[in-house]
Amino acid sequence: MESSGQPSERARPGDPARITAALGRAVVAELPAALPRQRWFGAKGRTITGARVRDCGELGKSAWLVLVDVTFAEGPDETYAVPLILDDAARAPAGGLSLTVDLDGGRVRAADAFDNPGFCLELLEGFERESIRATARGGSVRFVRTDRFPRLAGASITPRRLTGEQSNTSVVYGELLIVKALRKVQPGPNLDYEVGEFLTFRARFPHVPALAGAIEHVSATGETTTLAMLQRYVPSRGDGWRWALGELGRLPPERADDASEPVFHDLFGLGVVTAALHGALASDSSDPVFAPEPLTAADANAAGERVAEAVRRTCVALRARLVTLPPAIAADARALLAGEPTLIERARDLHLLAAEQCTKIRIHGDYHLGQTLRTDGGFVILDFEGEPARPVAERRQKQCVLVDVAGMLRSLDYAVHTALSAAGAPSPGGERWVRRANAAFVEGYLDEIGRVPVRLLPASPSAFSRALAVFELDRALYEVRYELDNRPTWLGIPLGGLARLLARERAS
Repeated sequence: MESSGQPSERARPGDPARITAALGRAVVAELPAALPRQRWFGAKGRTITGARVRDCGELGKSAWLVLVDVTFAEGPDETYAVPLILDDAARAPAGGLSLTVDLDGGRVRAADAFDNPGFCLELLEGFERESIRATARGGSVRFVRTDRFPRLAGASITPRRLTGEQSNTSVVYGELLIVKALRKVQPGPNLDYEVGEFLTFRARFPHVPALAGAIEHVSATGETTTLAMLQRYVPSRGDGWRWALGELGRLPPERADDASEPVFHDLFGLGVVTAALHGALASDSSDPVFAPEPLTAADANAAGERVAEAVRRTCVALRARLVTLPPAIAADARALLAGEPTLIERARDLHLLAAEQCTKIRIHGDYHLGQTLRTDGGFVILDFEGEPARPVAERRQKQCVLVDVAGMLRSLDYAVHTALSAAGAPSPGGERWVRRANAAFVEGYLDEIGRVPVRLLPASPSAFSRALAVFELDRALYEVRYELDNRPTWLGIPLGGLARLLARERAS
């Protein structure tokens, strides 16, 4: 632990109002420049014009919760939860958050509280006591626990902050619990909490981390915002993405498909678990938030038009960057541009979902290998927040389950090209591997989904394949736009997937 995990005496001058005012000044003066360096800050591509404190309050003996409204040159404001520890002895890691607070004529260091083990342990104490703490603007922070919260006496609960690029901050306590602190927050139901609670307590679905509690901010007007989730820790071999890359990395590229039978068996199992998840999410017809609903012709037409618009938007972005692309990638880009009318027409195939009387339900919404854990018993599914770029209201909407199936198929394509092919260039062994991997996953999915009493898929194999292809198209288009903006050297992977989709179109 860093020192004793407790703040210095100088950091504890008594008046909370003076501390709140001092933190407010530091946020205005220093936070706009510091935010883009934080791995959890999600708007690095936007110009910050200011930051101000929305609410502030003590969060234990040693730290303060600061809710900060961030304004931008364009687009809506965002609110971030920033727990800070006031301690001159605190040492922020490289790139970590650190502010200087002018307090009663002296300067005090304020650092990210999650880098302090003492603070992390205080969070568990808050859950044990089910604490409620008042905030400066007439609100409160409350610690809520469920019956899955374990006895801590005698347990190993040494905190360990997880590293890596992520939009949230996670702390593991031994092998017992994990707290996931949300950084970008907003009032209203948090999807991960809402779905996690449903799956844990009503559907009794075993392939998710059990929900053990939450930290919530309640404003003076009664508006509730989820700040953190507490879950039972799931021992694992790592996430599904690392597992897949590790398995592929041990194989000779030219015969990857011949040596992967155990992996294909595991992917069949992942398909089964995915279908069981959809069955669990469709299991309660009495709750309007989760009850299955008919997927209407209007729903299908709207989804098809959204995909068609994604084709147009992606082609506009590609045309603007075409001359900058390497020759091999540019060839696939031109194929996509030439196939634009075909793909727009294909998007209309989603009418088949309504014609075959399919049902829409709540789904994962951002499903890929990185949202799973590979355990000794199979797979566990994580993170039900949906696709981050879409508004929360849109992510809460019920959809066709094939959105999730398509997301996983695209993830498998990324895995094989990342592990076996330079810059996403196709290799025969890799292409064979991904075809067999996709087939194994879909076979497992179809084997299990037939046990669900609600019709979630088209009964016709042809309609199933055509609708799935549209959702694969939609996901690949999103990937193209993402790679254009963030990782142009990876652009060949989604463009290659779209080229194969166009080739199937011409052959059909």
